[in-house]
Amino acid sequence: MIDAQIIGKILITGELVLKSPLLIGDGAGETADNFKDIHVLKNQEGEPFIPGTSICGVLREEFKHFEVLEKLFGDKDKFQSAIQIEDVELTGGKIIYRDGVKIDTFKGTGVEGAKYDYEAVERGASGDLRILINLRGCHAGENFKGAVAEILGKLESGIRLGALTAKGFGLAAAENLDAEFYDFRKKSDVIAWFTDKNVTEKIKPAKIISADSDTFIVDADFTFNSSFIVRNYEVDAADRENKISAVSMKSLADFVIPGTSLKGIFRHRADYIFQKLNLSTNFLNNLMGSAGDEKIKSRFIVAESYVENKNVVEFAHARNKIDRFTGGTLQGALFKTKPVYQKNFVPTLHVHFEIVDAKEFEAGLALFLLRDLWLGNVAIGGEKCIGRGTVTGISAKIKFKGKIYELGAGGKVTKGDAVELSNLAASIQNWGESN
Repeated sequence: MIDAQIIGKILITGELVLKSPLLIGDGAGETADNFKDIHVLKNQEGEPFIPGTSICGVLREEFKHFEVLEKLFGDKDKFQSAIQIEDVELTGGKIIYRDGVKIDTFKGTGVEGAKYDYEAVERGASGDLRILINLRGCHAGENFKGAVAEILGKLESGIRLGALTAKGFGLAAAENLDAEFYDFRKKSDVIAWFTDKNVTEKIKPAKIISADSDTFIVDADFTFNSSFIVRNYEVDAADRENKISAVSMKSLADFVIPGTSLKGIFRHRADYIFQKLNLSTNFLNNLMGSAGDEKIKSRFIVAESYVENKNVVEFAHARNKIDRFTGGTLQGALFKTKPVYQKNFVPTLHVHFEIVDAKEFEAGLALFLLRDLWLGNVAIGGEKCIGRGTVTGISAKIKFKGKIYELGAGGKVTKGDAVELSNLAASIQNWGESN
């Protein structure tokens, strides 16, 4: 058999759906007709798309443990890539605008001149996914079908694409997946390929079982103690008519706590904990990333949180700006915002975060971050100075090193070894004493 001879094909089709906003930038920066600092990558018709190279790169990194990795994805010396992934043109989503600012960790305020604006594709957008794998003579005898089954399972459960993935962006999952295996050593499969007849064999997605037990995972549910607002100054005509200067940010019909906000809250609190332990906060760069001269990829990943409309209600509030010198109000400085209030004591906010390749002291730090959020020691969103944004924990599930711990009301451990969890929390202090 000739190594280059094509002996079969595997065709994967489906629909790729954004479960959180997506940012794949075009690298252009601010232009005369678009003042945002970062623009979404678009085709000639102005529609956003996901390059096939982005999907391929993510899958290659995800499955670097494959024995057939080089034969599937190629390498620079021996094999050309057997996999072809087409660009995914996105429809049904709109371009949204977000902003960010670098925070002074000591003051807890924004750094002057460090604000930026960017576009993103709103969640809910989708596009056709098409992946073709060409099997050649050199692939004979390899377990490509097993590899494809794992890829299908991962696509169904979701992959992260583009920028800001550690802050909740870029989660995309495949739906209606179909994988057809054409074995060209069978006459019926050759005919099926050229005539669009039904193929004799299909590949089903493999159930994804995480082999990486060193990932520390937290899923927790909270209720707001009163109200919250993540300010959005792009108000509609009705709110402008009522002199409302800011409303709470939304994603589709839901209110959203951006992953950037949650990551910033956790980073600031982690700084505080490290300072209390007399530890250099430089250690945090190895966990939460650094955009400085030495760029470090974050291993601390936070998902965006969506608050359903049915559990909350908006109220407009009028306030006066205060002269900090006299303590009195500033004349003519009345302003209105529209915070969101919790209706009933029910789980309203779901928070997910994880640490990849977590060391025990990092898991201990994460437990303290969960505790401080649980007890209302940190607040989410704006107007914290008047009591907005604090939450109370209702339940949580923690996974680490193959074990599961569950917390209930009052933070009581309802599943798993409470002593084990307490020792894990103490590991941050023990590590601090040794450093």
